[in-house]
Amino acid sequence: MENIVLVGSGGCMREILWQIYEGKNAKEWKVLGYVDNKKAEGNEDCYVSGICCPYLGDDMWLLEQKSEINVAITVGNPGLRRKIVQKLKKNEFIKFPTLILGSAQVCKDIEMGQGCIISTECCISTNVKIGNFVFVNIGGMICHDGIIGDFVTISPRAALAGAVRVGENSDIGMGTHVIQGIEIGKNVVVGAGSAVIRNIADDCKAVGVPTRNL
Repeated sequence: MENIVLVGSGGCMREILWQIYEGKNAKEWKVLGYVDNKKAEGNEDCYVSGICCPYLGDDMWLLEQKSEINVAITVGNPGLRRKIVQKLKKNEFIKFPTLILGSAQVCKDIEMGQGCIISTECCISTNVKIGNFVFVNIGGMICHDGIIGDFVTISPRAALAGAVRVGENSDIGMGTHVIQGIEIGKNVVVGAGSAVIRNIADDCKAVGVPTRNL
């Protein structure tokens, strides 16, 4: 069993904490606590299913560590996640393992970078390539031959058909469906419940069935 520290204090952190504590990963990771520049509402410590996750301090607590420590960035917003990683990488002792949680199914032939979080009930199919610090939330699906850039967030129950490409820093909203072969650019936000049937250029916000740019 290895120790790990979570970064973040919101609902995303609490859901990942729950998946670690109550799923198959309970024997793999021991959560030392969480770090954030603001404390969890109402209490310094965070409780999930009656189990305490202590508040360790702000990000300086991690930057001051002098021995190797595992860290998971439990923040859903792609831009904020990138900023946190850039700051924490100043300390060479901080390591960013990839977490595959709960009942997630991940094909053995995929390629995946560091610091990713694949939540319970997710399905990652064959020949998928996933960058660094990607967060696939509960029930997300990436079908065959998909390519997912760094710092992408795929929200709960979003489904990407085969050979979909998503550029870095993009945020795919909850319950979104993307048809086969679509290319979604960098820094894109796709609204919840959307149906993506045509390519989306960089830096766009799109929503609807089918999607339209805002």
